[in-house]
Amino acid sequence: MTPTVDGSIGAIRFPPPPALEQAGWFQRELGKGEALYRVGDRGGTVYRVDEGLLKLAIEAPGGKERIVALVGPGDVLGDLGPSSTCFQETAAALSDQAVVRAKSRSSLPPDSTDDLLCAATTQLARLREVLEDAELPVNARLARTLLRLGRRFGHRADDGSIRITLPLTHDNLAAMVGAARETTSTALGQIRAAGLLDGTRGRYSFQPERLDRYACEASS
Repeated sequence: MTPTVDGSIGAIRFPPPPALEQAGWFQRELGKGEALYRVGDRGGTVYRVDEGLLKLAIEAPGGKERIVALVGPGDVLGDLGPSSTCFQETAAALSDQAVVRAKSRSSLPPDSTDDLLCAATTQLARLREVLEDAELPVNARLARTLLRLGRRFGHRADDGSIRITLPLTHDNLAAMVGAARETTSTALGQIRAAGLLDGTRGRYSFQPERLDRYACEASS
């Protein structure tokens, strides 16, 4: 299922697109795995996601990919700062199709500053969460990652559980928690065996309160 801007995957709705001026935005469509931009590419462009899911990734030591965030409809990414000259991460589509709109940062109206500041603050918060997780056991990191995905992309069912349906592989989850794929798969199996997680292949369901307690206990 491809996330869309109206939040149709469930009751926890996507935020509306930022109140940026509509004129002059150019639409671009991406296929799965296609990069919107790469680390080191010349900056100067702001993007707004209309449909689909993208990953923001950097290269970790040893050349491994580290996914620092997932972005979906309503999110703004790209050149968010006034003095950046190049992109600091790679943005690529995870869903089969992603639709973004692009505009030169210099052509944005003055009243868009608050929107860009909000987007930059959100991005910094995501990076802070990644740093906070860095020293935790893999089980705790994975549980915290699933909780964050649930808050951003989940659907709350009648029984209070959160369900997420995202195009995520075990490799993607491993890149998000900063662990080997095998280690991440083992941790996922342990959480599932503990009765805290149902599903596989990007389709997961969990009770957030129970998973949160598990994450806290695994962190100590």
